[in-house]
Amino acid sequence: MPFQYALTLSVGFPLKISEILGVLGIATYLLGRRRNAGKGDLAGMAVFLLAMATVFSALVNVTPASGGLRSVGYERGYETDLLLYSGYALLALSYWSVLRRVDRSKMVQAIVASIWLCGVAVLMQWASALTGSTELIGMLGFRTLGVDDTVETLRSGPFLEGQHLGFYAGAAILVAIYNRSYLAALVAALSILYSQSTTAYAGLAVGIAMIVILKFSRVVVPLVAAALLGVLVLLFSDSLRTILGRQLAKIGFTEFAPDYQYATTSLNLRGVKSQISFDMGSDNPIFGVGPGRYGAYFDQYVSGRQLPWIYSTDQTRPIAENAYAHVVAELGYPALAAFGLLIVVLLWRNFRTAPLLGMLAVFVALGVSTQSSWTFLPIWTFFALLAAHDVDSKKALPGVSDTGVGSQPGNATAPALSLPHPQGQ
Repeated sequence: MPFQYALTLSVGFPLKISEILGVLGIATYLLGRRRNAGKGDLAGMAVFLLAMATVFSALVNVTPASGGLRSVGYERGYETDLLLYSGYALLALSYWSVLRRVDRSKMVQAIVASIWLCGVAVLMQWASALTGSTELIGMLGFRTLGVDDTVETLRSGPFLEGQHLGFYAGAAILVAIYNRSYLAALVAALSILYSQSTTAYAGLAVGIAMIVILKFSRVVVPLVAAALLGVLVLLFSDSLRTILGRQLAKIGFTEFAPDYQYATTSLNLRGVKSQISFDMGSDNPIFGVGPGRYGAYFDQYVSGRQLPWIYSTDQTRPIAENAYAHVVAELGYPALAAFGLLIVVLLWRNFRTAPLLGMLAVFVALGVSTQSSWTFLPIWTFFALLAAHDVDSKKALPGVSDTGVGSQPGNATAPALSLPHPQGQ
């Protein structure tokens, strides 16, 4: 799962190793003996509706309705590009539909294993940045230059962007703790530090706050202890204080890092892109502008808004950088309703069973608002884990047993369901 940029093959379009293995997994399931036919549920219905919205949006928007579209990134032709992005979307939804039928315990173990693979990739990129020698990671398809085109700002690991790594690692650390895999959790935590991702910090903070509100009596003592430990660490570490100050500055609290220039640039840019997305959705409320077409229609909605100079050139294909806004722009408001329904169902289901999984649901619900594309496969991996069913719902789960957080995950079979990219877009 972490290899969303490294190990990518170019076959006329970017084909990630996770997509290749995902297709093989789906095919194996369809050709094999299926134990868990199961009945449909609200989560499955929401995903089915999202798939139908994708299909109808593609059919309605095959031929662009207007001229003057941005051509950069659409060298394959608008029609071919739309079919490709429709395929990415249906792959993500099919992947979710099959993966949620896997035993939850196996899924958890696989995610923990992926943390170690991601840790190795992060270590390789970090070492390459320190030495200035990026030939090896370049051969493996890693990003070799950071956001300012220097090796010093590399922070993406096997992903395209640091916020992708932060989203993955932030969710993975919760899964590792759920599984009592504390060394893996440490690796995930170090990956978060390396990524410098505000998404990870903010998502974990909100998740913890929700747990405190809903499960106060069970978590207040360990959380207070962890907070005190964190304060002590910050008191004796200049570098960690700088990191924390910069993360706060990125979301508008610039007084914590007054020397950090352009701290809110990313936040402001995402806000403008989200406004553009919802403007697209307002003009095309039922079917959106079509899968993959956000970048094509982008110029028509800029309307004098403040954007970096590169968006006024033909050097980039704009992306939404907000999964909710991405859905409404390309697929319309019915699709956004289905996407929102899925998230609400996952939040409700997991807060009733295991606080740590409830915290994971909160983290993912918040984290997708900073992801470049709603079809980003790690999103659907964690959605699948949250949608899986336990064999015995009465069996104690981690975070709800009398012994506290960290009891062993129960077996899971995950019956129910139905239905059924590039880096961002």
